[in-house]
Amino acid sequence: MLSLLAVLPILSTVSAHSALWHPSMYGFNVTNAPDGRDNRPVVPLKFMDFNTWWMHGHMDHPPNKGDVLELPAGQTVTTEIACTKAATSYFASGQGGDVRDGNNVCPDSRMAAFHTNGISGLGGCGLAIAYKSDIHAVKPDDFAIFSVNHVCVWNRFTDFQVPAKLPACPDGKCICSFFGSTRQIQEGKRVMYMNPFDCNVTNATASVPIPPPQVPRYCPVDKTNCTVGAKQPFYWLQNEGNNMFNDFYDPPTYTENYGFKDGAQNDLWDSIRAPSSSSSPTPSPTSVAQTLSTSSVSTSQASATSAAISVAATSTSANTTDPSDSYLDVGIDPMNNLELNSTSSALNNTDTSLSGNTTQSTRPTSPVQHLLADGSSAHTIRACHARPVSGSSSGKRKRSNTLRKRVAKDKRTGWMWWAY
Repeated sequence: MLSLLAVLPILSTVSAHSALWHPSMYGFNVTNAPDGRDNRPVVPLKFMDFNTWWMHGHMDHPPNKGDVLELPAGQTVTTEIACTKAATSYFASGQGGDVRDGNNVCPDSRMAAFHTNGISGLGGCGLAIAYKSDIHAVKPDDFAIFSVNHVCVWNRFTDFQVPAKLPACPDGKCICSFFGSTRQIQEGKRVMYMNPFDCNVTNATASVPIPPPQVPRYCPVDKTNCTVGAKQPFYWLQNEGNNMFNDFYDPPTYTENYGFKDGAQNDLWDSIRAPSSSSSPTPSPTSVAQTLSTSSVSTSQASATSAAISVAATSTSANTTDPSDSYLDVGIDPMNNLELNSTSSALNNTDTSLSGNTTQSTRPTSPVQHLLADGSSAHTIRACHARPVSGSSSGKRKRSNTLRKRVAKDKRTGWMWWAY
């Protein structure tokens, strides 16, 4: 028989996890799973089969009818996060009596209970919403993160800001869930949290639905690589059902490293294309290339930066030129790396390479197509031949920020190319 001294460390370790507590949550009063496993809401999820971790295995333990967490559109909802229900306002239905200690998440616990070495090591938390009223009908890609708190789980009273454009729920109820992760560097502290609850958006004035959420992309430096618009929660570290495949020592976090700003996620609708107006004139190109006169070639050209080159063409023949052929833009990246890359879709589609010797990139390029590619061969552009400006061979391209200007005439076609 284990002594009390032997049991206490086990209890302390088990309680050193947290959950968002509210009567609207599924599993509000759950202690053990049917298989005898500790399945309290605070128990973290890792290395589990889908049916075990999904909704924390609490779908068959719904809240009482009418217990719903209200989400006022454009305002803030204050939640309680704690390592035990006894440390919250709902201690009466918990075990251990009232152990509340102000804003302390884990009373009488060391900082390790927060799964961090300090506030800078927190991984943040997020609230997600699915516009379905039946929890059994909700699928992983239905959830969209609508609010994030970067310093969660540091305070028992944790605020989540609600987007003003969040639409109303069908039949007065949605399914929401609390999600969290940690980036504690100590081994064994990698965990995922998921606590579902019934919710309802109040004071809703907007009606535009949230677009289908996409998987968040890692973008700590290049923010143009962040997922645009609605983002899914992280499903990670499980035996199946993951949408994130980071290894054990690289947990995804609800921070700006993955495109999650602190507060309301007002960018939920950013992936929706704005309707185009048929009366709007066609915008002029932003390239520094200028259309040259068909009667003479100007010797002065607009200056260009090292981040782009432009090529303009004009015909010296007497034939009338198609207006669409009056100029053509060609670009390279800031490091003079000549590649054929397509422009990035506004809907987060990964760029598709147009040349066999280029690599895919999720970093959006300029709207100008990169048409020059291989320094070893010429590339036909509208039945003409344009060669890379750099004279170096493939694989040894000169990286220079010096403005260069060349002109070459194709005797067969009569076209003259000016390159910067």
